[in-house]
Amino acid sequence: MAFDYTLLASARSDQELMERVDNRQKYMPETVEASLAELQRRGKEFLDEELRYINEDMQARSRNAALINSRIGVFNSDYKYAIVEDPDAPLMYSRITIYIFTVLLGALFGSIMMAINIAKTGRNNAVAGVILFGVGFTVVQIFVLNSMSNPSGSLSIVFAFISAFCLDYLFWKPYIGYSSFYRSRPIWVPLIIGVVLAALLVFAILSGVQK
Repeated sequence: MAFDYTLLASARSDQELMERVDNRQKYMPETVEASLAELQRRGKEFLDEELRYINEDMQARSRNAALINSRIGVFNSDYKYAIVEDPDAPLMYSRITIYIFTVLLGALFGSIMMAINIAKTGRNNAVAGVILFGVGFTVVQIFVLNSMSNPSGSLSIVFAFISAFCLDYLFWKPYIGYSSFYRSRPIWVPLIIGVVLAALLVFAILSGVQK
């Protein structure tokens, strides 16, 4: 979903605009640049040296974000370059959050979280696709494991990591973009749901054993 950062800047006070320029490490380059332009339009003067520092900071932020690649999680922390505190940035579950929840709770759970993120971009045509992927992957995983006489736990782990990688590479990369800036969404809701599901699973297993 595209935002008119110039329009957003025009609705803010001088103090709010200066806060974004002074604390630019927290904001997207688009927000800082629009804030700076709006302040200049209102007659605020900046020294050439100040403008150079601001421009260099924003270029560095953009370069760092552009360096982000498909490696995530424990492999590196580059994904953090795309996380900002800017209220104009979309609120999304981070890449590492989706990766971990997918590994722990399965492809369907992770696909729902990814779909919530993609919906923030306005690409609603991809939302159904990611959900179908989660359902399809889960069905295939269950079929393969059930077809084996003695499936090992390691195979389930392999499926978990494959599904996490596929969600990231097939959906985050093309529909959100590794270098797209966003705010990190709190994990409390999926965490609570995950704990409840895990508790229900343990209860079902114990009930089955007792019978």
